[in-house]
Amino acid sequence: MLALMSILALTNVSKTYDSRAILRGVSFGLGPHERVGLVGPNGEGKSTLLRLLAGIESPDEGGRIAAAGVRVGFFSQEPKLDGSLRVRDAVRAGLGHREELLARLDDLHHEMSKPGQDSETLEALIEVQAHLEARLAEMGGHNVEHRVEEIIAHLGLRDADALCSSLSGGEARRVSLAAMLLSDPDVLLLDEPTNHLDVVAIDWLESFLLESKTPLVMVTHDRYFLDRIVDRIVEIDRGKLFSTQGGYSEFLEQQTTRLEAEANTEQNRLSTIRREKQWILRGAHGRTTKEKARVQRYRDMVAQAPLEERADLAFKIPPGPRLGGKVIRIEHVNKSYGGRPVLRDVNVVITAGMRLGIVGANGTGKTTLLRILTGKLEPDSGSVDIGETVKVASIDQSRSVLDESKSVVEEVADDHDGLINVAGEVKRVAPFLDQFLFPGQKKHTKIKQLSGGERNRVLLAKLLLQNGNVLALDEPTNDLDLPTLRALEESLCAFEGVVLVVSHDRYFLDRVCTRILYLDGSGHARFHESELELLLAQLRQANIATGGDARGTSRAAVARSETPGEDHEARKARKKAENELKKLPEKIEKLEAEAHTLDEKLADGSLYTKASGKAEAAKIAARREEIARDLKSLYARWQELEAMVEAP
Repeated sequence: MLALMSILALTNVSKTYDSRAILRGVSFGLGPHERVGLVGPNGEGKSTLLRLLAGIESPDEGGRIAAAGVRVGFFSQEPKLDGSLRVRDAVRAGLGHREELLARLDDLHHEMSKPGQDSETLEALIEVQAHLEARLAEMGGHNVEHRVEEIIAHLGLRDADALCSSLSGGEARRVSLAAMLLSDPDVLLLDEPTNHLDVVAIDWLESFLLESKTPLVMVTHDRYFLDRIVDRIVEIDRGKLFSTQGGYSEFLEQQTTRLEAEANTEQNRLSTIRREKQWILRGAHGRTTKEKARVQRYRDMVAQAPLEERADLAFKIPPGPRLGGKVIRIEHVNKSYGGRPVLRDVNVVITAGMRLGIVGANGTGKTTLLRILTGKLEPDSGSVDIGETVKVASIDQSRSVLDESKSVVEEVADDHDGLINVAGEVKRVAPFLDQFLFPGQKKHTKIKQLSGGERNRVLLAKLLLQNGNVLALDEPTNDLDLPTLRALEESLCAFEGVVLVVSHDRYFLDRVCTRILYLDGSGHARFHESELELLLAQLRQANIATGGDARGTSRAAVARSETPGEDHEARKARKKAENELKKLPEKIEKLEAEAHTLDEKLADGSLYTKASGKAEAAKIAARREEIARDLKSLYARWQELEAMVEAP
């Protein structure tokens, strides 16, 4: 029944890796209008379930059912791109064989415009054209370049001409996501789509998914995303699936109730076993039918496998040495890379007890500012004053501090006979690592074999050993599952020192940070005192008012145009470019509308039955080609103007 009501389903599926059962006889169905969030600890099988739904992996037992003709778009954590392609071409590849289809249509129009063709040949050509036009419509119509450029901009891909082979892992993920969204599938399967996106891009993606109404299954640790996008949450827990209607908030309530019921059930089982054992020990039983049944129930209960205990992460970060009155102050700080200003006249004062979140689009200088604040990077100009009592403990974005060749225990104990120093107290590393969910032999796993979430737990363990009073965390939430995220939030909120954090996780920032510092892309920074959602709403409103794109082009341009030191002629040229840029969308829209009208005329079979039809068709086709050239020029001019507006 589940499969009949679903457009995509798994029935009685089991999957085992390395003798460990990941999924145990589970069934799952996605309805035609459903949006499902998959949650659960790392290693419980969330990505596996997505790959099974996508048909990329096969189950050991059970089956997959998909509605006839359904097109599934799968976004993986490890995308595979053709390194020889440019970013723009890799994104455009999401449209499938569209370029080949356009070339075939052009050839067909040329063939149809030839004089002297008989009606039978013409009818055959018209039939082929109708088929090709229908396929093209499924791919977005004749002109989708504006969609390609728009999605590239929204996802923060700054260099659309860069080779895919030169991209970082985060950039490659964004290219893959852009191509998949552009393909407009019938079902979306998304594995951590918000990882490596900045808060602006996440805000856009959220709006995109809400507007598209495409059914989806999504793995994400972004709790606001879950609350706003999905209408059902499925938790994978110890090989089983547990479904909850609603978003993340409803899930938490029902999960608590379920786990309490499980604990009570197990407690009752153990109590009954103890009571029945005492009864059996008091004398020989099993003579009557009732007694035999009671003894058998006892044996069955003893044989019943106990419920596996859920291991949840919980830790406390030591406060470090006492902070003095002066913590960190930077004044009039400037920093440029390759002649491009990243920070302009930035002033920040960090005081005791502050938990500061640093946000902004990718490339706006968040990591640069964090490194300057902690004394790891010198500014080009300005002053950095760090208090004498400050001791920084940090986690960097690249996770570069981990030695791939070491085991977990070697990495954390640093080869000191399995002993560690936690806030001045010498402890053995084994029980310490149990606290970070590395039980038994898992402690001896090589770093290179760990998942992203497991590596993050190693870093959290090492963070405690640094004994800092100022924590500098660069994207600490990447690859963390929800239980680990909650544990990290609890520990940071209880930490007595200073926290400086760069993060894209809106829920995490709202929960942990007492202040937000926003980098606007023009090099300037400003404090935001309320919830991050209010800041994003303000940015969206400003974007609508100025006609800028999702990356805040117009806002950034306004800020740059007011930069001290920019001469009158430069401001004048920039303003002119801004005005021209604002008018381009309307021009493009008009040409695309005309192109659509011409395509409809060319697709109309009656055109070719008239005496003047062939000549008229040739004229229409010529105008159609002229529009295509004009649009190509306008798109190129759009890029040129954006570069002028965004130039420092």
